[in-house]
Amino acid sequence: MKKYISKSGIKMIFLLGTIVLISACKKDVDQPTDVARSFKPSDVKISASATSAKLTWTAPLMSTGKALKYSIDFSTDSLFSNVKYSTTSDTTGVSVTEDNLSVRTKYFARIKANATETQPESKYLVSSSFQLTGIQLFLPVRDSEIKETGITLRYTPTVGLTSIVLTPATGTAITATLSPTDAAAGLKAITGLTAGIKYTAELFAGTKSKGISTFTTQLPTTYSIKISPSDDLAATITAAANGAVIGLNPGTYNLTAAVTFITQKTITLKSTSGNATDTKINYKEFDLEGTGAGLTLSGLELDGTIGASPYFINLIGSQANVAAAATFTNILIDNCIAHGSTTAFLRGDRGAAIKDFKITAITVNNSIVYDMGNNGTSTYYTFNITKLQFNTLTVSKSTLYNCGPGLVLSSTPFVGDQTPTVLISYSTINAFGGSSKYALLDAATNPINFSIQNSILANTPKSGTVNAAAIRGTGAGSSITISNTNYFNLNSALTSGTALTFGPATLSVTQQQNLGWTPTTTDFTLPVGSTLRTSSTTGTAIGDPRWAL
Repeated sequence: MKKYISKSGIKMIFLLGTIVLISACKKDVDQPTDVARSFKPSDVKISASATSAKLTWTAPLMSTGKALKYSIDFSTDSLFSNVKYSTTSDTTGVSVTEDNLSVRTKYFARIKANATETQPESKYLVSSSFQLTGIQLFLPVRDSEIKETGITLRYTPTVGLTSIVLTPATGTAITATLSPTDAAAGLKAITGLTAGIKYTAELFAGTKSKGISTFTTQLPTTYSIKISPSDDLAATITAAANGAVIGLNPGTYNLTAAVTFITQKTITLKSTSGNATDTKINYKEFDLEGTGAGLTLSGLELDGTIGASPYFINLIGSQANVAAAATFTNILIDNCIAHGSTTAFLRGDRGAAIKDFKITAITVNNSIVYDMGNNGTSTYYTFNITKLQFNTLTVSKSTLYNCGPGLVLSSTPFVGDQTPTVLISYSTINAFGGSSKYALLDAATNPINFSIQNSILANTPKSGTVNAAAIRGTGAGSSITISNTNYFNLNSALTSGTALTFGPATLSVTQQQNLGWTPTTTDFTLPVGSTLRTSSTTGTAIGDPRWAL
């Protein structure tokens, strides 16, 4: 019995000892006695802006009554193997600027309390990552100023700007020096770039970054033929093979004698300069004729006034039978100035039956279109494409004014192979509507995806009246939205009219700032300081970007 009690007592003593030991270990974990750890700063916070950052922290628990000094390191990696700047502070905060750190670069900071006469240095406290966002003096790049081997970059005129460094995705960086005159002018034309390459441009005042921008140079153009104004453009078009790219050297060309037929082939007419103000075609009408017909126009001014043009682009089945079924290729109007057709910009409704005419994409980009539709009195919409089966109609970074009684007509009921999409973005549309039409869209009962975003709409009607609803579109499954868009003076009549409604459209982040434009306005520059300069979904200007420069 004694032996059993003795063994039990030994076990009990061992168990109690184990419990004491565990408790002692737990106390060490819960309440560390490591002096350096207790002396460590805590709760670091970072507030970063364009050119500076402020770091603050809480003093160590054991610092009461002591004058402490802190060491702070800044590194581009969290292991601090690449320390870029070090400093000290005798307060619980420190500021750094672009004089110390590079902008647009991710950094980490670490802070430690330095040793005192009675205290060893603390362990480091490491911050989360941060960066100086940098000043942005670059203005948006104009599409028309991006060339194959060059670009014009624009920036806020600023004394002290010294250079622009252009770094390609692959290859060697190029430095363009800015003279005081360049800095004051706010733009620099740069050559010697490589076609089809993405570049990052960084603007400097000495060693300080003052802006960053990216762009991709145009792909190199392989011209089938280049001609000059003394050559016969009409004959060149007739002789061109499918896929031909016809380069037009600067000057004025004449196509007013007769309609220009693009028959069962797709061709490109492109200025060799890329500048719509130095290469002009006087036209009567461009007719895309039959299956396979398509047209790209790039870097051109297209003027229909001399030729008394009824349509800018007209889709037909054939000259013998305009209503014959045809499947067209694409239409692209890029970096152009087009004006002077009395009836419509595009007519695509001639098919004998619904869906007899088909096309994949119609695109207007970075262009100015005006005087299409006889001051709104025409009976044809700007895009008169009812009965036409199309996949996409896109208008982007463009300005349209004085352009017919309504914008898009696709009202003849039919079910297409897919729901068509109309997207109008970053565009400025002024002085349009008339003939009692729906000013923006008439899709009737056809399903359609219709979206206006980041744009400005102003001044209806151009003449007469428009329907009190700007949009008609009741097709099942349709999506009709207007977002990040400013509109004003949209009324049903020139006098005594009512404000237009938007029918089935869902509106979001819209504004109604009156910019003072009238039906005769042709300069749509946004006022300096206007909130519309930062109201887009990307924080940039709404409307055609050219008017925010």
